[in-house]
Parts: sequence; structure tokens; C-alpha cells
Amino acid sequence: MREQSVLEFMKTWGYYLLPRSHPHSPGYTGLLVMIRQQPTDEHFDPQTLHLRLRDAQGFAKWRTLSLLSTLPDSDHVCPGPVTLHDRFDKRVDFFTFGGSLAVTSGPGEEVYSLRSPAPILELGAEQSLPNQLASETELLMGEIEPKWKGDEDQFGRRLAEVDPLTFYRGALQSMLLHHEHARTHALGQAYPELYDALQREREWLIAKGLWPAAPPTLENLLAPG
Repeated sequence: MREQSVLEFMKTWGYYLLPRSHPHSPGYTGLLVMIRQQPTDEHFDPQTLHLRLRDAQGFAKWRTLSLLSTLPDSDHVCPGPVTLHDRFDKRVDFFTFGGSLAVTSGPGEEVYSLRSPAPILELGAEQSLPNQLASETELLMGEIEPKWKGDEDQFGRRLAEVDPLTFYRGALQSMLLHHEHARTHALGQAYPELYDALQREREWLIAKGLWPAAPPTLENLLAPG
């Protein structure tokens, strides 16, 4: 969309999710967020967008974007939660495996456009598939970070280096191996529907020629050294 088209399209929305890449995808290809100086009071009116961006030095840093903030110095979105807050501190939560961010500005308003080749997950009920996928990914990240021996900046740099689709494949591969190990050793599975979804995603990526013969796990991608 051209800039004026984006602004016109978002006149009646606070945020908008772009279509899924395929019918069974757990998430969406994009998220548009309209931040206005004057709320509409007709729907959820975001006032801030909180997410992690790669900074000018190549590190993953948290940013809270609003009409009062300076424009980001990078368009690279790093993996992690994405949160919208309104003026009443109500929130809407998402999770991204990484992507790109563009900003379209008009008088008293801005549209932030987050796009990604990996699904952008809309979070909701705790047991929902998007929540399970986001939680498992954050758990993996939390298990890997201590291997950096407290060097949060360098761990953040590594997060910012991995492209979104590679990061997503790595997360899928790690989770698939974990679930397959649990099945083989009769350890049980907390979320059998998640395993089915992971298999569907792998099959779709294979069909699109986007799944290498031996994809690295997330542990491989984020390991020190």
C-alpha cells in the first residue's frame, strides 16, 4: 500500500492483522497499528507499541513507540513479545519471531507496519495454540540465555543477527525434536495439539521449499561463539 492508502485504510481501525500465509498458520503475515493523538473511543485505541528492535550498534533493545517518541533508527524487529497499550492501560499482546517495521505518518497520527515471513502470533487464552507456541519459544530462549554467562548485550546481538524465518525454523525444529523425544520415550506431552501444529508448519515449509534438509535448532542458532 502507498502511505496515503495505509492511513486511509486504518481510519476505522486501532490495529489490523494481515492475512495468514496459509489457512492453518498459527499467526499472521503482518500487524498494522494506528496511534492517534485523538482516540476514537469506538474501538481499542493504541497509544504505545512496545517491542524489541535492533539498534544502530546491532543490539536487540526494547523500545516503546508513541507519537511522542523519536522514530526508530532501525526497521529490524527482533524476536519477542509485542504489546499495545491504550490510555486506560488496557493491552493487546502479540509475539513475533522477528520482522521489519515501517512507519507512515499523518497529521496527529502514525501507522506502524510490522511484517514478517514468520507468523505473527495474536495471544489470547492461555491454552490457545498461539500462546503455546509463544510460551515454548520464550522457554527455549530462557534456557539458552544463561549460556552467555550474564552477557545480555551479546545475547541480544545474536538475537538481532538471526533473520526471522531462520529463527522460526529453529524454534520449530527444537520443539519438534523435544516432542518427538517425549513420544519415543513415553514421557507424555503437555500439548499434543501443538505437536500436530508444528508438523503442519514443517510440511507447509517443505512444500514451499523453505525447509532445509537439516535445519539448525534454536539452541544452535543462539549458542555463544
